Amino acid sequence: MDKLMNRSWVMKIIALLLAFMLYLSVNLDDGASSSNKILNRSSSANTGVETLTDVPVQVSYNEKNRIVRGVPDTVIMTLEGPKNILAQTKLQKDYQAYIDLDNLSLGQHRVKVQYRNISDNLNVVVKPDIVNVTIEERDSKQFSVEASYDKNKVKNGYEAGEATVSPRAVTVTGASSQLDQVAYVKAIIDLDNASKTVTKQATVVALDKNLNKLNVTVQPETVNVTIPVKNISKKVPIDVIQQGTPGDGVNITKLEPKTNTVKIIGPSDSLEKIDKIDNIPVDVTGITKSKDIKVNVPVPDGIDSVSPKQITVHVEVDKQGDEKDAEETDESADETKSFKNLPVSLTGQSSKYTYELLSPTSVDADVKGPKSDLDKLTKSGISLSANVGNLSAGEHTVPIIINSPDSVTSTLSTKQAKVRVTAKKQSGTNDEQTDKETSGSTSDKETKPDTGTGSGTNPGTGNSGDSTDKPSEETDTPEDNTDTPTDNTETGDDSSNQSDENSTPVDGQTDNTSGN
Repeated sequence: MDKLMNRSWVMKIIALLLAFMLYLSVNLDDGASSSNKILNRSSSANTGVETLTDVPVQVSYNEKNRIVRGVPDTVIMTLEGPKNILAQTKLQKDYQAYIDLDNLSLGQHRVKVQYRNISDNLNVVVKPDIVNVTIEERDSKQFSVEASYDKNKVKNGYEAGEATVSPRAVTVTGASSQLDQVAYVKAIIDLDNASKTVTKQATVVALDKNLNKLNVTVQPETVNVTIPVKNISKKVPIDVIQQGTPGDGVNITKLEPKTNTVKIIGPSDSLEKIDKIDNIPVDVTGITKSKDIKVNVPVPDGIDSVSPKQITVHVEVDKQGDEKDAEETDESADETKSFKNLPVSLTGQSSKYTYELLSPTSVDADVKGPKSDLDKLTKSGISLSANVGNLSAGEHTVPIIINSPDSVTSTLSTKQAKVRVTAKKQSGTNDEQTDKETSGSTSDKETKPDTGTGSGTNPGTGNSGDSTDKPSEETDTPEDNTDTPTDNTETGDDSSNQSDENSTPVDGQTDNTSGN
């Protein structure tokens, strides 16, 4: 054996065998490692994908002297790799997306969005990965600040004056090209139905000529804005005149408004020209006894509105001697009879609308007159109606009109009805013609409007007669709370505006009916 080992060729063969075995050992290990990597990557059980949205982009550049435009605020990063590494990366949240512009010159550049603090074992895709940026010199300029507000948004009856701004000027910093686009620097204020002087802090914005906001820095960011708001209403006296002819043998002895002044609202220059509203007509056509009548107050030229919109006028009458004696004789023999749950119907309906009587659907009535007439009177001899001929779409309150024999007078438990009007879809000229015919026929039928007390037209005879009721038996419409005389000029007291709400008219209806 020793002899064999001493031979050189034997040693060479052994050395060659050892070298071959070592080679095989190394290659087998590398092959196994590569196979394991391939298996790990292809195994869906061990790998996953995570998408990180709204990842902020950090930018590195000389912020003191330069302005950068075109860098997105955030990017989307998609990570793929081992699930344990994905979970750890998402949990730690120390990953970053950034752009390095430190070594770039002024001008436009295409730069890559990079990332850091993410394991090398993860594949990373950034969207967008390439962005176009513009690097410009930083510049600053001073601009005057203008308050921006809508004068029409103050409360009705008030007027906004000129605003004051403090500080008056601000410094705007940005790229030179952006500063050249600045056309307005505004502090925006919302008056929000203001009725007194407004003082607010407002954010300052820089706008181009098309009122687009520019991406620049403003210092200070806010300014103080003061806008004076003053009352522009005024109270003026009123005067009424008679219109129409009263009933036979009746003289009008007095027309007395229950309010002596109204408030007018409008521009200051128009208010200065108006000291009085006179010649307000009061229609006394056919009136036979003293009563209260509601009349509309006209709006003078140049004035926006009047409050109250209606006033109550007391009409005093004087009858001839024979007629007075006959009336007193008749009244001494009068008796009263009650009727319950009289139905209310709607008249004057237009084909353009649908109508709904909300309340009341029935009304009680006390009827006064000679006993002989009351004994003959039944429910069928009395009808109640509400005229909706002049109403537009919406909810309205209208007087209830009673039709009863001429020899009696009636008092209703409820004098007004609530009606909802809804517009129909227009179908052409045929509807308009039908509307005209309906309105015309209704106006012919209605002969005796009343607010709750008075006589009517006898449906059987069609003849009308003078009422024998005393003036005190008329039911007066309650006077509006706003009819109290005050000084002629308002000084900013908000309480004066309450009259606008409390004295709203009954949708164009005027209580100018007679008692005949």
